[in-house]
Amino acid sequence: MESKPIVVDNGSYEIKFGPSDLATPYRALNALARDKFGAHYLSNQIKSIKDISSVVVRRPHELGQLTSWELESTIWDYCFFNPDEFGGFELKDTKDQHLIASETCMTIPELSKNMDQVIFEEYEFASLFKSSPAGFVPFGRAPIAISGKGDDMPTSEADFKTYKPFQLVIDSGFNCTWVVPVVKGVPYYKAIKKLDVGGRFLNGLLKETLSFRHYNVMDETILVNNIKEKCLFVSPISYFDSFKHRDDTAVEYVLPDFQTSFLGYVKDPSKPLPEDSQTVKLRDELFSIPETFFHPEIAQLLKPGIIETILESLSMLPEQLRPLMLSNIVCTGGNFNLPHFSTRLATELQRQLPTDWSCTVHSPMGPKELHNWQCMAAFANSPLYSEVRVTRDEYYEHGVDWCTKKRFGYQNWI
Repeated sequence: MESKPIVVDNGSYEIKFGPSDLATPYRALNALARDKFGAHYLSNQIKSIKDISSVVVRRPHELGQLTSWELESTIWDYCFFNPDEFGGFELKDTKDQHLIASETCMTIPELSKNMDQVIFEEYEFASLFKSSPAGFVPFGRAPIAISGKGDDMPTSEADFKTYKPFQLVIDSGFNCTWVVPVVKGVPYYKAIKKLDVGGRFLNGLLKETLSFRHYNVMDETILVNNIKEKCLFVSPISYFDSFKHRDDTAVEYVLPDFQTSFLGYVKDPSKPLPEDSQTVKLRDELFSIPETFFHPEIAQLLKPGIIETILESLSMLPEQLRPLMLSNIVCTGGNFNLPHFSTRLATELQRQLPTDWSCTVHSPMGPKELHNWQCMAAFANSPLYSEVRVTRDEYYEHGVDWCTKKRFGYQNWI
C-alpha cells in the first residue's frame, strides 16, 4: 500500500511539514543564525540561543524567491532526518516517498527548475506535485465568515456551497502579501498582485521606530520579532480612533536580562517588576506599524495599500467574476494572526465597493500560518492528487524544462 505523501509548506519564515494524515504539522524555522560568539544555529536550534543580542540571521529566500538551495537542503535534512526533534518523524528512505510542496507565486523559472532537480535528483522522491499556496486553498476550509457590512450580517459560519468555485486568496506572509484570484482551482495569473509589506517589513519598521524612540534595537532581530508577535494589533476601526485611545491600549514590554528572561515578556500589571529591569512603553507603535498594510505612506512607501491592491487585481478580472470573488475572500498567512486584521480588511474593502455588492472574508480557525498546510493535506487526500503529480520516471523521461513549462510553472496558465 502506498504511504501517505509528505506535505511541505516551504514558507520563507517557517517550514510546515509532515505526513498528510497529521492533524497539525511539524514546524521548523527556515533560517540559519550566528550569535555574537561565532556559534551557528540551524532552524529550531535558534530558539535555544541564550544571548539573542546581535544575532545575525540568514535565510534561503531573497526578495520572496528561494535562491539558496545549499542552505535550504541543509534545513530540509534537519527536518526529514531528525527524529529526536520532531516526535520520532524521520524519512528513512525518500525513494518510496511522495512529496507535495509549495513554492512562491511567480517563481522565476530557473529557480523553479532548481527545486525540481534537488527533489528528484538529490532526494530522489518517487513523485512531486507543487503549486503556489493559493492553488491549494480550494481544498481547505476556512470556517469563519466575516461580513464587511458589520452589524447587518455579523460573523458567522461559512457556507461551503458558495465558497468552492471562486476564491480571492490573500496570502500575507513573511516576505510580502500576495493577492491571488483562483478560478475553479486555477490561479488567474494575469490578475495576481503583490504588496511589498510582510512580516519582514514590519520587523524592520518596528526596529527603526523603537531605535528612534527608546533603545537602539537595530541588531536585535529575534527580540523585535517577538515584540511584534506578542504586542502588535491592527486598529479595529481606524488609525485615528486607536490614536485617541493609545494610552488605554498601551503595553509595557520588559526587555530580556539574560538571567530570568531570554526573550523578554509583556508586563503583568498585577505583578511587581524585578529590580534593575528595563522596560519599553509601547503606545501608538502597537497599531501604527501594522497600519502600513492599509497606508504604506506611513513608512514613506509610495505604493498602493492592501485595499487598492485588491481593487487593482479585481479590475483585471472578467466583470461577471468580480462580485463572486469578493464574497469569497480567503485570508491566510502569519500576518493575519494580528488581532482585528481580517475584520478591518472586510470593512475597509466594503466601503470601496458598489452598494449592492457584499464583501465576505473567510478566516481559518487557530494559527493562520497553518492554513496553507492544512489545505495541502486536504489536497493530498483528494482523488485528483494521484492524477496530476509528476513521477520520478516522467521527470527523467521528459527533463526538467518540461516539468517547469508544462506542469508546474506559471507559464502553463498564462
